[in-house]
Amino acid sequence: MIPMRERYKPLLGELAGRTSIVIRGIPNGVEAVTIPVRRDGESRVPKDRRGRINATRVDLICSDRTALFEPPAGLSRHDLAWVLSTGRRQWSTVQKRFGDRAFAVALGLVRAGGVILRCGVDRHTVELGLPESWTLSHAWAEQADDELAELRPQRNVDEVREELVGLLNGLQTPLQLVAERSALHAVPVGSALAPPACTMTTAKSWATYEAALRAACIWARMERIPGAAELAGLAWGDTHTKWSAARSIVFSQLVGVEFSRAVQKSDITIRVRGPLVWRQGNVIADASRSRPWIGLPSEGVRLAGEIDFTATGVLLIENAETFEQVCGIDEITDSWLCIWGQGKAVVNTIDLIAALPPVRVAAWMDLDAAGLQIFTMLTQRLGRPATPLGMDLELLSSGPARKRANLDEQRKAEREDRRLAASLKDRLPPSLRKVAEYIEETGKAVEQQPLHDVVLPILADQLAALPQV
Repeated sequence: MIPMRERYKPLLGELAGRTSIVIRGIPNGVEAVTIPVRRDGESRVPKDRRGRINATRVDLICSDRTALFEPPAGLSRHDLAWVLSTGRRQWSTVQKRFGDRAFAVALGLVRAGGVILRCGVDRHTVELGLPESWTLSHAWAEQADDELAELRPQRNVDEVREELVGLLNGLQTPLQLVAERSALHAVPVGSALAPPACTMTTAKSWATYEAALRAACIWARMERIPGAAELAGLAWGDTHTKWSAARSIVFSQLVGVEFSRAVQKSDITIRVRGPLVWRQGNVIADASRSRPWIGLPSEGVRLAGEIDFTATGVLLIENAETFEQVCGIDEITDSWLCIWGQGKAVVNTIDLIAALPPVRVAAWMDLDAAGLQIFTMLTQRLGRPATPLGMDLELLSSGPARKRANLDEQRKAEREDRRLAASLKDRLPPSLRKVAEYIEETGKAVEQQPLHDVVLPILADQLAALPQV
């Protein structure tokens, strides 16, 4: 069976601070983009004092959408393994490996979406200069461990499957994981290593499937929540082995628990529900079919992948309980992509939204100063307006105020809300400016959950009434 090959743009998560520029000497099939500079905590396009692009170095990337992983023709298995084994290479190291072929090999990898080639720029002639280094694209880096596993010498296929069956023996839960034992048993003797036809996962690669299954078997026997590195060491023998997006998704499908809840790991999970299909490497995550929602690793979604998106709008929600309630309204999730990203971490979804076709963006946050701050951060980083819903002055004035544990904490919280609201009001749209002024005056805060009975029944109509982009 020919593996599915998705088409993608390799800088999906690196758009901030990058813009295509025209310089002499750019080979066919690649384009030059600026290298971001950090100013005021944000990545920006490098410019001089007159506002003109000022690039002394550029990154070469493929100019067209390309396969998510399809090495250039003529690259041997040994050379491919060398490319995948290190995320960044100095140009002198590449030349030592490939000699006179170095630039041609590098260009082939750039056109395949495999590496990003950093080069100097001659400031006098505005011409492409000499290469300095290359970096694996995020798409290839995400898949490197699994692809390297596929390149290693083949093992006895039946012995490998039998070993996995042994790991599954004796397990009673979780049921998704237990079902893999029967799925593996049903594979005919001598079959090539590939995820079984009856697998409960969406894995397309054996390396991804095997790694996730080994980790899931160990996790299922533990009496506590392990750290991500700890589980990697127990399952794969190396605590430094990365949890790729593909592995974490398949692992979550096997254990039936969102990855960020199953292990102790700093990465944040984005919960999504609606008309979106995300393909990354060897897994597929379908947010329209997963109930009540599907959890995606924020870094994986942000950096690489192919997105099929048919929603008419995006709705960002601050609180998890509210998000789950909205996910149960088919009238909304049939046409809107609903996203939850753990409070202020909702801004981690900006790169995902920016990669989608331009659609309406709505946001429902708590009616407090922090909710206004999140909304401000959202619109600033998104670079275009968003429509607040469930956040009007009438709801704030009539809704039940949030109560703190004691009077001192209540007064402290109200003082902080007044101060924050005052600092935000001039950056908000008119409707929210009135909310900020009310909070500045009263210190009142109303959370989303007590407003469910008021907002949820009319939310679908409010979304439908928003003007098209």
